[in-house]
Amino acid sequence: MKTLGELFDLGDVHRTLQVMDLCDNSQNITVPKSMFVALNRNLENRKNHVAEAISRGAEYILQGGEGNYLEIRDGILFLFTPNVRIKLANIAAKFFLSRFDNAVAVTGTNGKSSVVDILRQIWVGSGIAAASIGTLGVITKDTRSNLPHNMTTPDCLTLHKILHRLGANMIENIALEATSHGIEQRRLDEIGFNVCAFTNLTQDHLDHHKTFEKYWNAKARLFTELALGQSTFIVNADDSHSQRIREIARNRGVDYLDYGYSATNVKIIHIDQKESVQLVKCSFFGKEFTFVLPLQGTFQVYNSLCSAAIAHITGVARERAVEELEKLKPINGRLELIAKFRSASIYTDYAHTPDALENAIASLRSHTKNRLITVFGCGGNRDSQKRPLMGEIAEKFADLVIVTDDNPRDEDPWQIRKMILEGCSRATEIGDRRTAIKTAMEMLSEGDTLLVSGKGHETYQQIGEKLLVFSDKDVILDRLKEKQ
Repeated sequence: MKTLGELFDLGDVHRTLQVMDLCDNSQNITVPKSMFVALNRNLENRKNHVAEAISRGAEYILQGGEGNYLEIRDGILFLFTPNVRIKLANIAAKFFLSRFDNAVAVTGTNGKSSVVDILRQIWVGSGIAAASIGTLGVITKDTRSNLPHNMTTPDCLTLHKILHRLGANMIENIALEATSHGIEQRRLDEIGFNVCAFTNLTQDHLDHHKTFEKYWNAKARLFTELALGQSTFIVNADDSHSQRIREIARNRGVDYLDYGYSATNVKIIHIDQKESVQLVKCSFFGKEFTFVLPLQGTFQVYNSLCSAAIAHITGVARERAVEELEKLKPINGRLELIAKFRSASIYTDYAHTPDALENAIASLRSHTKNRLITVFGCGGNRDSQKRPLMGEIAEKFADLVIVTDDNPRDEDPWQIRKMILEGCSRATEIGDRRTAIKTAMEMLSEGDTLLVSGKGHETYQQIGEKLLVFSDKDVILDRLKEKQ
Protein backbone atom coordinates (compact mmCIF):
# COMPACT_ATOMS: atom_id res chain seq x y z
CA MET A 1 0.00 0.00 0.00
CA LYS A 2 1.18 3.51 -0.90
CA THR A 3 -0.38 6.95 -0.95
CA LEU A 4 -0.80 9.00 -4.09
CA GLY A 5 1.68 11.47 -2.67
CA GLU A 6 4.32 8.72 -2.48
CA LEU A 7 3.76 7.80 -6.12
CA PHE A 8 3.16 11.20 -7.72
CA ASP A 9 4.30 14.76 -7.14
CA LEU A 10 0.95 16.05 -5.92
CA GLY A 11 0.56 19.26 -3.97
CA ASP A 12 -3.18 19.05 -3.25
CA VAL A 13 -5.63 17.28 -0.99
CA HIS A 14 -5.48 14.05 -3.01
CA ARG A 15 -1.92 13.24 -2.04
CA THR A 16 -2.92 11.28 1.10
CA LEU A 17 -5.32 8.95 -0.72
CA GLN A 18 -4.33 5.30 -0.39
CA VAL A 19 -3.49 3.05 -3.35
CA MET A 20 -3.90 -0.63 -2.52
CA ASP A 21 -2.74 -2.18 -5.81
CA LEU A 22 -1.30 -1.31 -9.20
CA CYS A 23 -2.50 -3.11 -12.37
CA ASP A 24 -2.18 -2.71 -16.13
CA ASN A 25 -4.66 -5.51 -16.86
CA SER A 26 -8.24 -4.61 -16.02
CA GLN A 27 -9.09 -8.27 -15.37
CA ASN A 28 -6.48 -8.49 -12.60
CA ILE A 29 -8.12 -5.88 -10.37
CA THR A 30 -9.42 -7.61 -7.25
CA VAL A 31 -9.30 -5.03 -4.46
CA PRO A 32 -10.82 -1.57 -3.91
CA LYS A 33 -8.63 1.53 -4.21
CA SER A 34 -6.64 -0.07 -7.04
CA MET A 35 -4.95 2.01 -9.72
CA PHE A 36 -5.43 0.91 -13.33
CA VAL A 37 -2.76 1.95 -15.83
CA ALA A 38 -4.26 2.21 -19.32
CA LEU A 39 -1.49 1.34 -21.79
CA ASN A 40 -3.63 0.49 -24.82
CA ARG A 41 -3.15 3.00 -27.63
CA ASN A 42 -6.47 2.22 -29.30
CA LEU A 43 -8.97 4.74 -27.91
CA GLU A 44 -12.00 2.44 -28.04
CA ASN A 45 -10.16 -0.48 -26.44
CA ARG A 46 -8.75 1.81 -23.77
CA LYS A 47 -12.24 3.08 -22.90
CA ASN A 48 -13.49 -0.50 -22.58
CA HIS A 49 -10.59 -1.53 -20.33
CA VAL A 50 -11.03 1.57 -18.14
CA ALA A 51 -14.74 0.83 -17.77
CA GLU A 52 -14.01 -2.77 -16.78
CA ALA A 53 -11.33 -1.66 -14.31
CA ILE A 54 -13.76 0.71 -12.62
CA SER A 55 -16.42 -2.00 -12.45
CA ARG A 56 -13.92 -4.24 -10.66
CA GLY A 57 -13.02 -1.66 -8.02
CA ALA A 58 -10.38 0.63 -9.51
CA GLU A 59 -10.62 4.14 -8.05
CA TYR A 60 -7.62 5.65 -9.85
CA ILE A 61 -6.92 5.63 -13.59
CA LEU A 62 -3.55 6.56 -15.09
CA GLN A 63 -3.59 7.22 -18.83
CA GLY A 64 -2.02 9.30 -21.57
CA GLY A 65 -2.71 13.02 -21.90
CA GLU A 66 -1.26 16.27 -23.20
CA GLY A 67 0.37 17.07 -19.89
CA ASN A 68 0.53 16.09 -16.22
CA TYR A 69 -2.84 16.84 -14.59
CA LEU A 70 -5.76 15.14 -12.85
CA GLU A 71 -9.56 15.12 -13.07
CA ILE A 72 -12.36 13.63 -10.99
CA ARG A 73 -15.22 11.98 -12.89
CA ASP A 74 -18.06 10.29 -11.04
CA GLY A 75 -15.88 9.77 -7.98
CA ILE A 76 -12.98 8.28 -9.98
CA LEU A 77 -9.63 10.07 -9.99
CA PHE A 78 -8.04 10.23 -13.46
CA LEU A 79 -4.34 11.05 -13.67
CA PHE A 80 -2.92 12.07 -17.05
CA THR A 81 0.68 12.00 -18.24
CA PRO A 82 2.36 12.47 -21.65
CA ASN A 83 4.14 9.07 -21.58
CA VAL A 84 2.30 6.39 -19.65
CA ARG A 85 5.10 3.80 -19.88
CA ILE A 86 7.68 6.16 -18.39
CA LYS A 87 5.34 7.08 -15.55
CA LEU A 88 4.37 3.44 -14.98
CA ALA A 89 8.02 2.46 -14.52
CA ASN A 90 8.49 5.33 -12.09
CA ILE A 91 5.52 4.51 -9.87
CA ALA A 92 6.01 0.72 -10.13
CA ALA A 93 9.52 1.11 -8.71
CA LYS A 94 8.07 3.13 -5.81
CA PHE A 95 5.09 0.85 -5.21
CA PHE A 96 7.02 -2.44 -5.40
CA LEU A 97 10.15 -1.19 -3.69
CA SER A 98 13.23 -3.43 -3.98
CA ARG A 99 16.94 -3.03 -3.31
CA PHE A 100 19.87 -5.28 -4.26
CA ASP A 101 23.61 -5.24 -3.73
CA ASN A 102 24.09 -5.76 -7.46
CA ALA A 103 21.66 -5.46 -10.35
CA VAL A 104 23.08 -6.76 -13.64
CA ALA A 105 21.55 -6.46 -17.11
CA VAL A 106 22.82 -8.51 -20.05
CA THR A 107 21.95 -7.56 -23.61
CA GLY A 108 22.92 -8.85 -27.06
CA THR A 109 21.40 -10.97 -29.81
CA ASN A 110 22.68 -14.30 -28.52
CA GLY A 111 24.02 -15.52 -25.19
CA LYS A 112 21.84 -13.57 -22.74
CA SER A 113 20.20 -16.65 -21.21
CA SER A 114 23.49 -18.46 -20.78
CA VAL A 115 25.26 -15.48 -19.22
CA VAL A 116 22.61 -14.78 -16.57
CA ASP A 117 22.27 -18.49 -15.78
CA ILE A 118 26.03 -19.02 -15.47
CA LEU A 119 26.38 -15.84 -13.42
CA ARG A 120 23.69 -17.00 -11.01
CA GLN A 121 25.46 -20.38 -10.67
CA ILE A 122 28.78 -18.66 -9.85
CA TRP A 123 27.16 -16.35 -7.32
CA VAL A 124 25.25 -19.15 -5.59
CA GLY A 125 28.32 -21.39 -5.61
CA SER A 126 30.21 -18.56 -3.92
CA GLY A 127 27.65 -18.27 -1.14
CA ILE A 128 25.73 -15.28 -2.52
CA ALA A 129 21.93 -15.35 -2.59
CA ALA A 130 21.13 -14.61 -6.24
CA ALA A 131 18.50 -14.87 -8.95
CA SER A 132 18.44 -14.84 -12.74
CA ILE A 133 15.47 -13.59 -14.78
CA GLY A 134 14.86 -14.23 -18.44
CA THR A 135 13.96 -16.78 -21.09
CA LEU A 136 14.53 -19.69 -18.73
CA GLY A 137 12.28 -18.13 -16.06
CA VAL A 138 12.98 -16.74 -12.60
CA ILE A 139 15.58 -18.96 -10.97
CA THR A 140 17.14 -18.85 -7.51
CA LYS A 141 19.13 -21.46 -5.63
CA ASP A 142 15.97 -23.18 -4.48
CA THR A 143 13.18 -22.25 -6.89
CA ARG A 144 12.33 -21.90 -10.55
CA SER A 145 9.21 -20.25 -11.94
CA ASN A 146 8.23 -19.69 -15.55
CA LEU A 147 7.53 -16.35 -17.18
CA PRO A 148 4.79 -15.82 -19.79
CA HIS A 149 5.87 -17.78 -22.89
CA ASN A 150 6.65 -14.71 -25.01
CA MET A 151 8.38 -12.62 -22.37
CA THR A 152 12.16 -12.90 -22.06
CA THR A 153 12.08 -9.52 -20.36
CA PRO A 154 8.84 -9.37 -18.30
CA ASP A 155 6.50 -6.40 -18.60
CA CYS A 156 7.23 -3.51 -16.29
CA LEU A 157 4.72 -4.32 -13.55
CA THR A 158 5.45 -8.05 -13.56
CA LEU A 159 9.17 -7.37 -13.35
CA HIS A 160 8.88 -4.99 -10.39
CA LYS A 161 6.61 -7.45 -8.59
CA ILE A 162 9.20 -10.18 -9.16
CA LEU A 163 12.00 -7.94 -7.90
CA HIS A 164 9.98 -7.01 -4.82
CA ARG A 165 9.38 -10.67 -4.02
CA LEU A 166 13.04 -11.56 -4.53
CA GLY A 167 14.16 -8.69 -2.32
CA ALA A 168 11.74 -9.76 0.39
CA ASN A 169 13.31 -13.23 0.23
CA MET A 170 16.77 -11.77 0.96
CA ILE A 171 18.14 -12.14 -2.57
CA GLU A 172 21.29 -10.02 -2.75
CA ASN A 173 22.16 -10.05 -6.47
CA ILE A 174 20.02 -10.24 -9.61
CA ALA A 175 20.89 -10.80 -13.27
CA LEU A 176 18.34 -9.99 -15.99
CA GLU A 177 18.16 -10.54 -19.72
CA ALA A 178 17.62 -7.19 -21.42
CA THR A 179 15.95 -7.62 -24.80
CA SER A 180 15.68 -4.85 -27.38
CA HIS A 181 11.88 -4.95 -27.02
CA GLY A 182 12.10 -4.77 -23.25
CA ILE A 183 14.50 -1.83 -23.32
CA GLU A 184 12.52 0.03 -25.98
CA GLN A 185 9.20 -0.50 -24.18
CA ARG A 186 10.70 0.75 -20.90
CA ARG A 187 10.17 -2.49 -19.00
CA LEU A 188 13.62 -2.07 -17.40
CA ASP A 189 13.33 1.60 -16.49
CA GLU A 190 13.87 2.67 -12.86
CA ILE A 191 15.75 -0.48 -11.80
CA GLY A 192 19.21 1.08 -11.82
CA PHE A 193 21.86 -1.33 -13.10
CA ASN A 194 25.37 -1.12 -11.70
CA VAL A 195 26.68 -3.66 -14.23
CA CYS A 196 25.65 -3.87 -17.90
CA ALA A 197 27.02 -6.56 -20.21
CA PHE A 198 27.03 -6.86 -24.00
CA THR A 199 27.45 -10.24 -25.72
CA ASN A 200 27.13 -9.57 -29.47
CA LEU A 201 24.87 -8.06 -32.12
CA THR A 202 23.75 -10.01 -35.19
CA GLN A 203 20.62 -10.02 -37.33
CA ASP A 204 17.34 -10.51 -35.48
CA HIS A 205 14.04 -8.73 -34.80
CA LEU A 206 14.14 -6.68 -38.01
CA ASP A 207 10.41 -7.35 -38.34
CA HIS A 208 10.04 -4.98 -35.39
CA HIS A 209 13.00 -2.61 -35.62
CA LYS A 210 13.03 -2.43 -39.47
CA THR A 211 16.73 -1.57 -39.71
CA PHE A 212 19.84 -2.93 -38.05
CA GLU A 213 20.78 0.53 -36.80
CA LYS A 214 17.45 0.91 -35.00
CA TYR A 215 18.01 -2.52 -33.49
CA TRP A 216 21.40 -1.34 -32.22
CA ASN A 217 19.89 1.89 -30.87
CA ALA A 218 17.38 -0.08 -28.82
CA LYS A 219 20.18 -2.15 -27.28
CA ALA A 220 22.41 0.88 -26.76
CA ARG A 221 19.84 2.57 -24.51
CA LEU A 222 20.83 0.11 -21.77
CA PHE A 223 24.23 1.77 -21.67
CA THR A 224 23.24 5.37 -22.40
CA GLU A 225 20.24 5.63 -20.03
CA LEU A 226 19.52 2.58 -17.88
CA ALA A 227 22.99 2.09 -16.39
CA LEU A 228 23.71 3.97 -13.19
CA GLY A 229 26.27 6.76 -13.21
CA GLN A 230 28.65 4.60 -11.15
CA SER A 231 28.31 1.46 -13.26
CA THR A 232 30.60 -0.93 -15.11
CA PHE A 233 30.23 -2.09 -18.72
CA ILE A 234 31.47 -5.59 -19.60
CA VAL A 235 31.71 -6.03 -23.36
CA ASN A 236 32.66 -8.68 -25.93
CA ALA A 237 35.81 -7.14 -27.40
CA ASP A 238 35.54 -9.30 -30.54
CA ASP A 239 32.21 -7.81 -31.58
CA SER A 240 32.36 -4.84 -33.95
CA HIS A 241 30.02 -2.79 -31.73
CA SER A 242 32.39 -2.90 -28.75
CA GLN A 243 34.02 0.38 -29.77
CA ARG A 244 30.65 2.14 -29.80
CA ILE A 245 30.03 1.00 -26.23
CA ARG A 246 33.55 2.01 -25.25
CA GLU A 247 32.76 5.50 -26.51
CA ILE A 248 29.54 5.58 -24.49
CA ALA A 249 31.52 4.55 -21.40
CA ARG A 250 34.07 7.28 -22.07
CA ASN A 251 31.37 9.93 -22.49
CA ARG A 252 29.58 8.83 -19.32
CA GLY A 253 32.75 8.40 -17.28
CA VAL A 254 31.97 4.81 -16.30
CA ASP A 255 34.25 1.76 -16.15
CA TYR A 256 34.72 -0.32 -19.29
CA LEU A 257 35.94 -3.94 -19.15
CA ASP A 258 36.19 -6.46 -21.96
CA TYR A 259 36.47 -10.18 -22.69
CA GLY A 260 37.38 -12.24 -25.76
CA TYR A 261 40.42 -13.03 -27.90
CA SER A 262 41.25 -9.36 -28.44
CA ALA A 263 40.36 -8.28 -24.90
CA THR A 264 42.58 -6.61 -22.34
CA ASN A 265 40.86 -7.65 -19.10
CA VAL A 266 39.63 -11.22 -19.71
CA LYS A 267 41.60 -12.56 -22.67
CA ILE A 268 41.03 -15.93 -24.30
CA ILE A 269 44.43 -17.48 -25.02
CA HIS A 270 43.49 -20.96 -26.23
CA ILE A 271 40.50 -23.32 -26.41
CA ASP A 272 40.99 -27.07 -26.78
CA GLN A 273 37.74 -28.77 -27.80
CA LYS A 274 37.14 -32.17 -26.22
CA GLU A 275 34.21 -34.53 -26.76
CA SER A 276 32.08 -33.24 -23.89
CA VAL A 277 34.18 -30.46 -22.33
CA GLN A 278 36.52 -27.64 -23.33
CA LEU A 279 39.97 -26.91 -21.95
CA VAL A 280 40.29 -23.13 -21.73
CA LYS A 281 43.37 -21.05 -21.13
CA CYS A 282 42.80 -17.37 -20.40
CA SER A 283 44.23 -14.30 -18.75
CA PHE A 284 41.68 -13.30 -16.13
CA PHE A 285 42.30 -9.79 -14.80
CA GLY A 286 46.06 -10.16 -15.03
CA LYS A 287 46.44 -13.78 -13.95
CA GLU A 288 46.57 -16.82 -16.23
CA PHE A 289 44.19 -19.71 -15.59
CA THR A 290 43.58 -23.03 -17.33
CA PHE A 291 40.26 -24.66 -16.55
CA VAL A 292 37.88 -27.33 -17.82
CA LEU A 293 34.53 -25.94 -18.97
CA PRO A 294 31.78 -28.59 -18.93
CA LEU A 295 29.82 -26.84 -21.69
CA GLN A 296 30.06 -27.23 -25.45
CA GLY A 297 30.80 -24.51 -27.98
CA THR A 298 33.23 -21.63 -28.31
CA PHE A 299 30.31 -19.27 -27.74
CA GLN A 300 29.88 -20.78 -24.27
CA VAL A 301 33.50 -19.94 -23.49
CA TYR A 302 32.63 -16.32 -24.26
CA ASN A 303 29.46 -16.48 -22.18
CA SER A 304 31.23 -18.15 -19.26
CA LEU A 305 34.06 -15.63 -19.17
CA CYS A 306 31.58 -12.76 -19.37
CA SER A 307 29.75 -14.22 -16.38
CA ALA A 308 32.96 -14.83 -14.45
CA ALA A 309 34.06 -11.24 -15.10
CA ILE A 310 30.77 -9.92 -13.75
CA ALA A 311 31.02 -12.20 -10.73
CA HIS A 312 34.54 -10.94 -10.00
CA ILE A 313 33.69 -7.23 -10.11
CA THR A 314 30.67 -7.90 -7.88
CA GLY A 315 32.80 -9.42 -5.15
CA VAL A 316 33.84 -12.96 -6.12
CA ALA A 317 37.57 -13.64 -5.99
CA ARG A 318 39.29 -14.46 -9.29
CA GLU A 319 40.21 -17.98 -8.26
CA ARG A 320 36.72 -18.72 -6.97
CA ALA A 321 35.01 -17.37 -10.11
CA VAL A 322 37.12 -19.61 -12.36
CA GLU A 323 36.72 -22.57 -10.00
CA GLU A 324 32.92 -22.25 -10.21
CA LEU A 325 33.09 -22.41 -14.02
CA GLU A 326 34.35 -25.98 -13.71
CA LYS A 327 31.25 -26.89 -11.69
CA LEU A 328 28.64 -25.49 -14.08
CA LYS A 329 25.49 -27.49 -14.66
CA PRO A 330 24.08 -27.79 -18.21
CA ILE A 331 21.97 -24.85 -19.29
CA ASN A 332 18.49 -25.88 -20.29
CA GLY A 333 18.25 -26.12 -24.07
CA ARG A 334 21.59 -24.43 -24.75
CA LEU A 335 23.59 -26.96 -26.78
CA GLU A 336 22.41 -29.52 -24.28
CA LEU A 337 23.36 -33.17 -24.70
CA ILE A 338 20.07 -35.04 -24.35
CA ALA A 339 20.99 -38.63 -25.15
CA LYS A 340 23.18 -41.15 -26.91
CA PHE A 341 21.48 -43.31 -29.55
CA ARG A 342 23.21 -45.89 -31.75
CA SER A 343 26.55 -44.47 -30.55
CA ALA A 344 25.49 -41.05 -31.85
CA SER A 345 24.97 -37.86 -29.82
CA ILE A 346 21.71 -35.89 -29.78
CA TYR A 347 21.67 -32.21 -28.76
CA THR A 348 19.01 -29.54 -28.47
CA ASP A 349 19.66 -25.82 -28.78
CA TYR A 350 17.66 -22.60 -28.73
CA ALA A 351 19.45 -21.14 -31.78
CA HIS A 352 16.93 -19.09 -33.73
CA THR A 353 19.20 -16.58 -35.48
CA PRO A 354 21.68 -17.14 -38.33
CA ASP A 355 24.69 -16.47 -36.11
CA ALA A 356 23.46 -18.74 -33.30
CA LEU A 357 22.69 -21.60 -35.69
CA GLU A 358 26.14 -21.34 -37.30
CA ASN A 359 27.82 -21.30 -33.90
CA ALA A 360 25.85 -24.32 -32.70
CA ILE A 361 26.63 -26.40 -35.78
CA ALA A 362 30.29 -25.34 -35.80
CA SER A 363 30.63 -26.22 -32.12
CA LEU A 364 29.36 -29.75 -32.71
CA ARG A 365 31.32 -30.25 -35.93
CA SER A 366 34.63 -30.21 -34.07
CA HIS A 367 33.89 -33.52 -32.35
CA THR A 368 31.57 -35.19 -34.84
CA LYS A 369 33.35 -38.21 -36.33
CA ASN A 370 30.79 -38.95 -39.01
CA ARG A 371 27.74 -36.97 -40.17
CA LEU A 372 26.15 -33.93 -38.57
CA ILE A 373 22.37 -33.84 -39.00
CA THR A 374 20.36 -30.71 -38.26
CA VAL A 375 16.61 -30.35 -37.68
CA PHE A 376 15.32 -26.79 -37.47
CA GLY A 377 12.61 -24.32 -38.44
CA CYS A 378 11.83 -20.63 -38.01
CA GLY A 379 9.16 -18.91 -35.95
CA GLY A 380 6.19 -17.13 -37.47
CA ASN A 381 5.46 -13.43 -36.97
CA ARG A 382 9.19 -12.83 -36.61
CA ASP A 383 12.02 -11.52 -38.79
CA SER A 384 11.38 -13.27 -42.13
CA GLN A 385 14.62 -12.02 -43.70
CA LYS A 386 16.69 -14.45 -41.65
CA ARG A 387 14.89 -17.58 -42.90
CA PRO A 388 16.79 -18.15 -46.18
CA LEU A 389 20.01 -17.11 -44.40
CA MET A 390 19.51 -19.85 -41.82
CA GLY A 391 18.77 -22.28 -44.64
CA GLU A 392 22.08 -21.38 -46.30
CA ILE A 393 23.97 -21.85 -43.04
CA ALA A 394 22.40 -25.25 -42.37
CA GLU A 395 23.17 -26.47 -45.90
CA LYS A 396 26.73 -25.17 -45.75
CA PHE A 397 27.74 -26.55 -42.37
CA ALA A 398 25.56 -29.65 -41.81
CA ASP A 399 25.70 -32.90 -43.77
CA LEU A 400 21.96 -33.54 -43.69
CA VAL A 401 19.19 -30.99 -43.03
CA ILE A 402 15.54 -31.47 -42.17
CA VAL A 403 13.43 -28.31 -42.32
CA THR A 404 10.40 -28.45 -40.05
CA ASP A 405 8.00 -26.20 -38.14
CA ASP A 406 9.04 -24.15 -35.13
CA ASN A 407 6.33 -21.89 -33.67
CA PRO A 408 4.40 -20.85 -36.81
CA ARG A 409 2.07 -18.63 -34.79
CA ASP A 410 -0.27 -16.81 -37.19
CA GLU A 411 1.69 -17.56 -40.36
CA ASP A 412 1.20 -20.41 -42.82
CA PRO A 413 3.81 -23.01 -41.77
CA TRP A 414 4.33 -24.05 -45.39
CA GLN A 415 5.24 -20.50 -46.38
CA ILE A 416 7.81 -20.32 -43.57
CA ARG A 417 9.40 -23.59 -44.66
CA LYS A 418 9.37 -22.42 -48.27
CA MET A 419 11.41 -19.34 -47.36
CA ILE A 420 13.95 -21.45 -45.45
CA LEU A 421 14.23 -23.88 -48.38
CA GLU A 422 15.20 -21.00 -50.66
CA GLY A 423 18.56 -21.19 -48.90
CA CYS A 424 18.89 -25.00 -48.69
CA SER A 425 17.43 -26.71 -51.71
CA ARG A 426 18.85 -30.16 -50.82
CA ALA A 427 17.13 -30.28 -47.42
CA THR A 428 14.32 -32.67 -46.56
CA GLU A 429 11.03 -30.98 -45.65
CA ILE A 430 8.92 -32.53 -42.88
CA GLY A 431 6.37 -30.10 -41.44
CA ASP A 432 5.39 -32.06 -38.35
CA ARG A 433 8.19 -31.43 -35.85
CA ARG A 434 7.69 -34.68 -33.93
CA THR A 435 7.94 -36.69 -37.14
CA ALA A 436 10.97 -34.68 -38.26
CA ILE A 437 12.85 -35.42 -35.02
CA LYS A 438 11.99 -39.12 -35.11
CA THR A 439 12.99 -39.35 -38.78
CA ALA A 440 16.35 -37.74 -38.02
CA MET A 441 16.94 -40.16 -35.16
CA GLU A 442 16.35 -43.11 -37.49
CA MET A 443 19.08 -41.74 -39.76
CA LEU A 444 21.70 -41.88 -37.01
CA SER A 445 24.62 -44.27 -37.01
CA GLU A 446 27.84 -44.54 -35.03
CA GLY A 447 29.81 -41.31 -34.86
CA ASP A 448 26.93 -39.09 -36.01
CA THR A 449 25.60 -36.01 -34.24
CA LEU A 450 22.02 -34.75 -34.34
CA LEU A 451 21.23 -31.12 -33.54
CA VAL A 452 17.57 -30.28 -32.96
CA SER A 453 17.54 -26.50 -33.02
CA GLY A 454 15.26 -23.52 -32.50
CA LYS A 455 13.15 -24.33 -29.44
CA GLY A 456 15.64 -25.45 -26.82
CA HIS A 457 14.02 -25.25 -23.40
CA GLU A 458 10.49 -24.55 -24.66
CA THR A 459 7.72 -26.91 -23.61
CA TYR A 460 5.09 -25.75 -26.08
CA GLN A 461 4.51 -25.18 -29.78
CA GLN A 462 2.47 -22.15 -30.77
CA ILE A 463 0.16 -22.68 -33.72
CA GLY A 464 -2.21 -19.77 -34.23
CA GLU A 465 -3.44 -18.78 -30.78
CA LYS A 466 -3.02 -22.27 -29.37
CA LEU A 467 -0.13 -23.34 -27.16
CA LEU A 468 0.29 -27.07 -27.65
CA VAL A 469 2.34 -29.13 -25.21
CA PHE A 470 5.57 -29.95 -27.01
CA SER A 471 9.19 -30.46 -25.98
CA ASP A 472 12.04 -31.44 -28.29
CA LYS A 473 13.72 -33.13 -25.33
CA ASP A 474 10.63 -35.17 -24.48
CA VAL A 475 10.17 -36.25 -28.10
CA ILE A 476 13.77 -37.51 -28.16
CA LEU A 477 13.50 -39.34 -24.83
CA ASP A 478 10.10 -40.84 -25.69
CA ARG A 479 11.51 -42.18 -28.95
CA LEU A 480 14.37 -43.79 -27.07
CA LYS A 481 11.90 -45.53 -24.76
CA GLU A 482 10.01 -46.84 -27.77
CA LYS A 483 13.24 -48.33 -29.11
CA GLN A 484 14.16 -50.12 -25.90
